[in-house]
Amino acid sequence: MASSEIQDLLAPPSSESGVQKAINLLDSRFTSLDQLDELESAVLQAQNRCNDLQEKLNASQAFLNSYLAETRASAKTQLKAAQELSQSRHVLSDELSELSRDLVSVLSDEGGQPTLLEDLETLHRNLKELQSVKTEKALKDIQSAVSVTPESLQQYGALLHFVNKAQATASPVEDGNGQQTLHLISFLEHLRDKTWRDIKLILSTSLSSAAEQLGWPTAINYPACDPAHRQAFEKHFLNLLSLQLLGRKLHKRANFQPNEKDGLYAIDALVLPISLRFKYHYDGNRQTNRLDKPEWYFTYILNIAHEHHHFMDTVVQHLLSRSEYKNISASSEFFLLLTPVLSRKVKKTTLVFDAAFVEEGIAIEKTSAGEGSNGAWEGISEVILGNPEWFNAWLHAEKKFVEDQYHEIVSSPDAWFVADEDEEEIVARDVRATNSARRIRALVNQVTDRFSPLPSANQRSQFLISVQLPLLDLYRARITSALDAFETVSYAFVRAVPGALSISLSGKDEGTVRVDARNLTSGVEGVQRLCKALLSATYIHASLEAWTEEVFFLELWQDMIRDPELKKQAEACSLLPKTTSSSAHTEAARETVFEEMMSRYQKITTRAEDMTVQQICGEIEAGLRTHFVASTGIPAGEPEDGIGISQTLLGPIALLSSHLSLLRQTLPLITFTNLYRRIARRLSEHILQRQILYRGSFSRQEGATLHAECELWVETCHTALAGVLGGGRQRVEAPWTKLLQAGRLAGASGSAWETITNATFGTASEEDWEKAMLETTGLVEITREDVSRLLRRRDDCP
Repeated sequence: MASSEIQDLLAPPSSESGVQKAINLLDSRFTSLDQLDELESAVLQAQNRCNDLQEKLNASQAFLNSYLAETRASAKTQLKAAQELSQSRHVLSDELSELSRDLVSVLSDEGGQPTLLEDLETLHRNLKELQSVKTEKALKDIQSAVSVTPESLQQYGALLHFVNKAQATASPVEDGNGQQTLHLISFLEHLRDKTWRDIKLILSTSLSSAAEQLGWPTAINYPACDPAHRQAFEKHFLNLLSLQLLGRKLHKRANFQPNEKDGLYAIDALVLPISLRFKYHYDGNRQTNRLDKPEWYFTYILNIAHEHHHFMDTVVQHLLSRSEYKNISASSEFFLLLTPVLSRKVKKTTLVFDAAFVEEGIAIEKTSAGEGSNGAWEGISEVILGNPEWFNAWLHAEKKFVEDQYHEIVSSPDAWFVADEDEEEIVARDVRATNSARRIRALVNQVTDRFSPLPSANQRSQFLISVQLPLLDLYRARITSALDAFETVSYAFVRAVPGALSISLSGKDEGTVRVDARNLTSGVEGVQRLCKALLSATYIHASLEAWTEEVFFLELWQDMIRDPELKKQAEACSLLPKTTSSSAHTEAARETVFEEMMSRYQKITTRAEDMTVQQICGEIEAGLRTHFVASTGIPAGEPEDGIGISQTLLGPIALLSSHLSLLRQTLPLITFTNLYRRIARRLSEHILQRQILYRGSFSRQEGATLHAECELWVETCHTALAGVLGGGRQRVEAPWTKLLQAGRLAGASGSAWETITNATFGTASEEDWEKAMLETTGLVEITREDVSRLLRRRDDCP
């Protein structure tokens, strides 16, 4: 805004202009005398408006005064700042002029001094020329030398000394800056490193050429080679050894460590042609570079190491023995320098994980250990399996494969058939198996073969926890579900439920089929189903016992207990023994890795045995109900010396014979013997209680019939067992002794009856009574009180 405008705005209002505007307003509003009545109201309005405008004017004037004061103060401040900036500009202009005079090139002013930049350029030019002379001289000394000596490395030593001196001189400058390193020092260090690499390259090239004259990298028949070629090879090999030894001393004196891989220069030079061949075959587009055949390049490295093993152990080892490296194994060093070639390939390859790939990699690592390599190669466990992502991918693939194999095994048509004895795999004890149990054991062994060579206990434990134990638990759950289903539909277990049991089978393209469940779970067929479950569980339990004695699993469990990380994994796995408390830790040290799984399979085995006993005894006891009712009396017309066996007993007898024959043919001897004793003992007790001890009175003829029936039970068992128990009839009769004695007491007659009654009811001592029992019945299994109660139930008892 212009100052003239500001002055116009600050000027007071014109009174003449105001009067004129008022006259014009009155003239326009009051044009006649009649309108003068409104003059007074107009005057009042004008007076009120005048008062309002005066107030606003006063407020505006106060604000204006305040704003003007602030503006003046701000103007003074800005003016002062502008004066200071102007003064600073003059100072900077003077300094710039001074600096410009200092930077005037000596070429433009003959009498002037050279600039700093020109001095640096001159020094850099001189330094480059000097170092070029030093580097070329050092390389020429090596090329012209017949053998590597301290004199041939004198120029290189001078270069090391020069670089160290330059670093020491530039260090104060670097410390003062603290942000960057002078490019001059970086240039010198690069020149020093390049010179050493060139020296190595010259001698390595000479050795490679001499080795090619011998036929390297193919297998070499060293004695058959030309003597001149052998001499050249040995000379260049020893030169590289001397270079490495002298270089180590020079670098140690100069406090410098070259950035190079470990290993002998001479053997590394021999590895270079092999590395080039490896790249040709496995890094290009040739047919040999296949992602699905990673084991090919593993095998290539193993074959190379094997082919040159003799050459390394004889020729090269002899050359090393002539140097200060005589304690190094040539074959180990050669293999150590070969493995990085393989490691680089593995790291940059999109891996196809399979068992063959990992097995070949572990074979390489075992070969490295077998060669006694004193170097630190990462090995397959670190290159591949040490990578969590890669290892987890392989573990997941193996787990999926095992799960697919498991489902294929249990769904096979012959999965639950009892395996033939001639094909049975021997385990810790004499145990028969179903086809599925045998295949599950083979699958677990296959998984063990896969992960047992892994060098890390952590990796081995992950296979155990993630693959093997879940597989065994899946099979255990499968057997358990089969027992649950059997228990649900079995007539022997749910016979109290009224109505016939049936199963509805429906398919997509079929109707509904009604199947009587008793045909599936009763009789010989039902017991056979239980035997298959029992055999499967018993076989896996026996396999677990055999595995617990293997050194591999014993060592793995000890590693899991000692290592804190592995111990946490074990505690989180419900399929392993608990090791949380100190007492549990002590107990776990005495346990095995499969202790918990063995306990679970033992429970299934016990349950299957109990169900088998219950199934057989339940069916026979149900069949005996009719017989017990029918045998309460014998017709009066029957001869006294005749012994008639009720037809109602033949069914239970035949059923027992069938079951025992099935068990004898299906189960191993130990399991069969145990089940026979339990079945016979239960049936004997049941018959003794229901038919003899707790029945009404019976006649002598009925007693003879009871005696014949008791003997028939034993004879049936003896025939069904066919002598498999050994020990003759006595072992068969052992579970039936009480019933046999009771039957013989009930059917006694003549003098035997008198001896029994006199000894039992008379005053004979306990010892005399037992002798009487042995003489008459041959057994003393029932107490005198029970014998007395039994005798009193016979009609002719005195």
